[in-house]
Order: sequence, then structure tokens, then C-alpha cells
Amino acid sequence: MTHQLGRVVSQILGRHFGEIVQQVGNDLFMYGSKTIGMIVKTTGLPRTQVIESLRTLLKFDLATFEADVTVEYKLNSENILLLIRYPRYLLQMKSKYGSEAEMIVEELLQQASCTATVLLVTVMNKYKDDKEKNLNIVNLKDTFISLATAGYIQQAPVAELKDGSEIPILVPVATIVPDLDVRDLMQAMTSNLADCKDNTYWKVNYDRFHLDFRDDMMIKAITRRIDENAGELMRLMLEQMYLSSSAWAVESSPAAACDLRDLALRVHDRPLLHAHVDHYLKVLEENGASFIRRAGDAGGGQYVVRTKRAAEQLLEALLDHTVTERLGSKAARIFRLIRSKKYIEEEDIQKNAMLPNKECKELTYKLLEEHLISVQPMRKAASAGGSAKAIYLYHVKLYDAAHAARELCLRAVHNVSRVSSATRAAHARLLDKQRRVRSIVHGMRVRGEPQQNIDDVLETLTPPELSAVSGAERRLRALSAAELELDRALFLISCYFAFPR
Repeated sequence: MTHQLGRVVSQILGRHFGEIVQQVGNDLFMYGSKTIGMIVKTTGLPRTQVIESLRTLLKFDLATFEADVTVEYKLNSENILLLIRYPRYLLQMKSKYGSEAEMIVEELLQQASCTATVLLVTVMNKYKDDKEKNLNIVNLKDTFISLATAGYIQQAPVAELKDGSEIPILVPVATIVPDLDVRDLMQAMTSNLADCKDNTYWKVNYDRFHLDFRDDMMIKAITRRIDENAGELMRLMLEQMYLSSSAWAVESSPAAACDLRDLALRVHDRPLLHAHVDHYLKVLEENGASFIRRAGDAGGGQYVVRTKRAAEQLLEALLDHTVTERLGSKAARIFRLIRSKKYIEEEDIQKNAMLPNKECKELTYKLLEEHLISVQPMRKAASAGGSAKAIYLYHVKLYDAAHAARELCLRAVHNVSRVSSATRAAHARLLDKQRRVRSIVHGMRVRGEPQQNIDDVLETLTPPELSAVSGAERRLRALSAAELELDRALFLISCYFAFPR
């Protein structure tokens, strides 16, 4: 755990859960694992507030506990970083399953875990007066079952007591798609939810979303490099991979070209792909950034998806972009040269990069300072009567460079979060006033009040106030977009770390 990660974790906890949970999270991050008594002693918070904070962290799977002689709590920093990825989860749901799936996942993310009955009734009651949503309990139930079947939501672990211990442990359970009765749901809408007999809890399955994100990155990379037909063929190969291989396997099981031809025929809007599947497989193998390789000749050819190699190639592209944005195109040229040559001396860098010696040395040393490249000292054999001469070989350690890029991303996320908080604080009064005006106007429109009355309410925001608040909103939108882009980079780096070195 690094200093940059600690700052980002602290910012996220403060933004989502408040100052008290942030203090407890900071204490756990700093000391690793601690008991409740030790947290109370070091933070100076009342015991009840510490217990409530830990309950919140455990509920959202942001902390874990280990029970030996005493119960010690430990912060789950990686899950805290997922909080900034929530908008991407919701966008994925809306694009694949529609707005009803988005509402179900949003409510489940807010509650951390919930029974199916309470979840669906809560969503239905929340949006029942919204005529644009036009929600239906039957459609909501069908959407929930579709999400459970596809693995986007799963059953939450259950607490069990083992070996006579008084401290329960969480045991994962297999997800069974529920058989929900619409009549029970309709009855629950008109009765007290506390009396609900449903005791099976559900939570969001982040790994399923992450597989979608990884596949999208690979498909988009192939589409940009070749064309849309090649991207579609890559998608079919990934779908075939899930039938016979682990989702995070280094390489998939071989898929026969004849099976891929049959799959391509089912894609009705790709006639060019139907006619030239073999050609596209050849192009993917030779020019597809090594995402696939030919593994045999049976069945017209056997092809495997190289997921680890794909993660490495995508990481290299991210590092190239990072160096270009941070140090310029000339530094990126040096970085690509060192990576392509594996090991190279300083003099050879200057010759091949075609840059002035002084500028080339400066950029090389800057890359070294940023830990994006490494240097390996070697000693030449001594000549007759002479002393041994040391030479220095520059090279790229992809694992170390990935860690350096992750630190840069975390630093940027922290800075974006601070600027965003400062902007909200500076315009808090205006933003709050605008929210109240919008809420009042929305209620008036729902009630069908005259436009003149609505205009009178809107005019309570003066032109200078409107100008200031619109500027603040533009800045906050830009900062939010920047945070999501940084999260995409962090996700790509985490995909690389997911595979063994």
C-alpha cells in the first residue's frame, strides 16, 4: 500500500460516507489491521461511532475481519477504488438491458445488499409517480431474473458459526435464480416491508462487469487496428472462450475455425465477415496485436485468445500515451525505442532516436526518474593491461512501469477529487439554490401548473447567479469525466496485474 493510494482512499471515503468513516478508514489503512479498542484509542472517537463506521465499511464490503483470539478489522482498499466506477456500472446496465436494469443496479449499489422483494418494491415505489419511466412490476421482476441469470447480481454470502465460535464468518453461496411471484410482490407494495418473509440477500457482482469492460477494451482495440468486422470476430472468440475456459485464464482453450464460421453466420449484418472469416483470422493472427494465435490445424485451424498478452499490449499502449502526455512525443520515441530493443546502451539511444545528445540524455534521465524505464549496470571483461569498464543498459520492466503509471493515476485522481470538492464548496449556496428551484419546477410541471408560475420561480435565479452556477457545473462535469478516464486507466493496469508474472 502506497501513500498515493492512502490519500485517494481517504478522499473517496470522505466523499461517500463522511468524516467519521473517513477517520476510521485512515486509521485502518495506516496500521493494517486493528481491534475496535485500538481504533478507539488512536482515533479518539467514541466507541459507538467506531462500531457504526466499521458496520458501514463491512456492509459495503470495504473492510474485512479476522477472528482469532480477538477480532481484527482490515481495510479493503481495492474495493474502495470501485466506488468511483459506479457510473460505468450503471451505463453498462442501461446500454445492455435498459433503464429498468440501471435502476435495479443503482438501488442495489446504494443498499450494498438487499432481498429481491425489498429491492423491487423499493424501486417501484421510488419511481411509481414518474410517467416517463412507466415502470411495471412484471417487467422489473423479469429484468431482475435476467440480471441474476447473466451473473451481474449474485447471492450475498451468509453468516455461519463454526467450531463453537461465537464470531460468525461469511460463507459464499451458489447463486440460484429466484422464482419470484408477482402476486407476492404486489402484496408487498401495499404492506410493510419489514414483514417480508424473503431472506435471500443479493449484491452486485463486480467481476462480471469487469469482464465486460475487459472484453470491450479488446474489441475496441481490434476495431481501431483493423475494422469493425475484425472486432466482431474478436467478440465471437471471447464468447466462445467463456464456454470452455476460465474467464481470467492466460490463454483460452483452442476454438476451431469451423465453429467460428458457424458463429459468424449468425451475425446477420456482417456479410463481409461471413465471406472472409479465414482471412480475418489470418489478419488477427498477424496484425491483431498478438491477441490471438494459431494453436493447431485440426478443424480447419485451432485458435486461442491470448488474454494475458492482450493485457500487456494494452498496457504498453497506455504507457506510450502516458509518456507522451507527461514528457512529450520525443520522450515517447525514446521509451518505445528502449522497449523494442529490450536492452540498449545510452550511446545507441542517441543514435537511433535521432535527437541531440543533450536533449536525449535529459529525456532518458526523466524517464528514469519517473520509474518508467530501468537501468542495468554490467561490467565488460578487462582488456590486456586495462581495467574493466562498466556499461549501463537501459530497458523497460513492464511490471515496474505499470506500478509507476498506477501511482501517477492515483495522484491525478486525488488532485481531481480535491479540485472538485473545492469547486463544490465555493459554489455550495448557488448549487443548493439551483437544486431547490429545479425540484420546485419539476413538482409544478407534474401538477400541471401554468407556465407563468413556473417562469416566476425560475426567475428567482438571477442572470449572474445562472452564469456562475453554469460555469461551476461545466467544471464539475469536466472533472467527473477526467475521473472516469483515470478509472479506465486504473482498470487497464489492474487487468495486467490480474495475471501471474
